[in-house]
Amino acid sequence: MNLLVADGQLVPAADVPAALHELAEGNPERFARAQAAGATPAIGEFAHGLTHSVACAEWVPGYSKRDVLEAGRRAFPGGPDSVLAHAPQLPFEHDLCRVWNVPDRTPVQRVATRSNVPALLITGTFDAKTGASWGPFTGRTLPRSTAVVIPGITHWVVPQNPCAASVLLSFLARPNVPDTGCVAGVRPQPFTIVP
Repeated sequence: MNLLVADGQLVPAADVPAALHELAEGNPERFARAQAAGATPAIGEFAHGLTHSVACAEWVPGYSKRDVLEAGRRAFPGGPDSVLAHAPQLPFEHDLCRVWNVPDRTPVQRVATRSNVPALLITGTFDAKTGASWGPFTGRTLPRSTAVVIPGITHWVVPQNPCAASVLLSFLARPNVPDTGCVAGVRPQPFTIVP
């Protein structure tokens, strides 16, 4: 589950159908290689303190363990409760947050930001973590924002797609009028199908 909502580098979106088919046939190699690749991150590569501070202050207080399990059952009917009881990429977060003990920030975090500062919102159509619709949705209260949806890209859009990187660079140079012209030409990669 965690690999499917990751950044697309471990299991590229185009390879997910093949990886799932192989797994169903008893061959976990593609997923196992991906899991092993992320098993020993370099020191300093991931900010656990920041991640847990945000999750424990903004996400966990708003959702009970029961809420998470029920959402998991709706999204993946028939999946085992031992998996569905944990939000993808936040396993055991409720238990961890009891120890982390940061203040509840949900009332502030759930208020929409309103700003006239230029903003660039880039999402990918295959993003199973954030979801492509959240960029344009967020932009509704940011009148000087530009929302860009990149077809066929998962989470962490910019490193995966040259067009997204180009749009970001143009935004940094001209925040009020970024060049989004390349987006119309982006096409998702064909899915890898086996056998």
